[in-house]
Formats: sequence, C-alpha cells, structure tokens
Amino acid sequence: MLLTLTEEQYIFMKEYSDLLYTVDEAFDYIVKSFSDFSKTEGDRLLGDVFQAFPQVASAHEQLSHLFQGNQTMIKVIADISAVADQAELLIQNFDDLPVRQEIISKKLYPAFAEWHKNIQQELNPYIQS
Repeated sequence: MLLTLTEEQYIFMKEYSDLLYTVDEAFDYIVKSFSDFSKTEGDRLLGDVFQAFPQVASAHEQLSHLFQGNQTMIKVIADISAVADQAELLIQNFDDLPVRQEIISKKLYPAFAEWHKNIQQELNPYIQS
C-alpha cells in the first residue's frame, strides 16, 4: 500500500528524483568526455556531482523517516553505500588521471546507475501521476 503524500512531500520526492536524473546525465557526459574532447565541461560536472552527493545524503534522512515502515525503500536507500565506496576510491586516486577515468567509467558511474535504477523503481509509484 502506498503512503499518502502531502503536497510538500510529493514536491520533495519529485525534486529528489530530478536531482538523481541530473547526476546520471552528468556522469554520462563525464564518461563521454574521456573520449570526445569537444565535451569540455567534464571536470566542472564532476565537481557538480560531488556537490550533489551531500544533498542526496540529506534527502535520505527525510526519505528514511517518511518510509520507516517500508523495508524495501529503506534497503535501497542504504545501498547508496556501494556508490559512496566508489566515490571514496575516486577521491583517493583523484590525481592519477587514467585511474580516475577508469574508476568513474567502470566503477562509480555503473554503481550509481544501478542504484539509481533501483531507487527510481521505488519512487516512481509516488511521483508518476
């Protein structure tokens, strides 16, 4: 059974979902910029992605409270730790460009994309009207 959301909660979830899609698009661009040198905004977008992560984390506190009875949603929210692990690995290797590109394209972005797909499945019933 779906929770009944207030308008404020609906807007919050919609904005959270939009933020995740924006991060996904940024990652897609960043990975393409490794081989397409006309895409020159990759580094700036990577900075934006890292600025978005704390927003995602703070949204998770609200979502966890809102969905405290929904074990599936709670688990999917917690699964962001797989993304955080790859982000940590990236930070540790940030100055080594080839390694950095490898981590983003083979580990961090795939981890995010998989997690995003899973959380989006949980969010969609609430935000698609």
